[in-house]
Amino acid sequence: MNGTPGDASTKALEVVNYASTWVLIATIALLAWVASGVEFSNDVLRVPAMVCLTLSAMFGLATLALVPLIQEARRPGQSNFDVDGRFVLFGRRTARLKTMLLPQYLLLLVGLVLYVMGA
Repeated sequence: MNGTPGDASTKALEVVNYASTWVLIATIALLAWVASGVEFSNDVLRVPAMVCLTLSAMFGLATLALVPLIQEARRPGQSNFDVDGRFVLFGRRTARLKTMLLPQYLLLLVGLVLYVMGA
């Protein structure tokens, strides 16, 4: 995606790619922080926070894997969020970008809230 001038949809997909990469890095850093044994006043919230952050990281990786598929399948003038990325995982499947981005960000926020409540 780098180095070639493109249309607005390609540039928007690059922004999604970069933003998802940085959110994934922050999620992994926060997960490492929570897992490292930082003191929690309520240890019951540690495991749910780690589960939410782990799931967020998984959706982040799925988003990064989906970006090239979206770029390849998109037609001129079509929105990045309306493209079905096709892949083979336990059979033929399709996914849209927003079906990966929404859980990634929501689980990150829930994990962050659980961390703050437990710390």
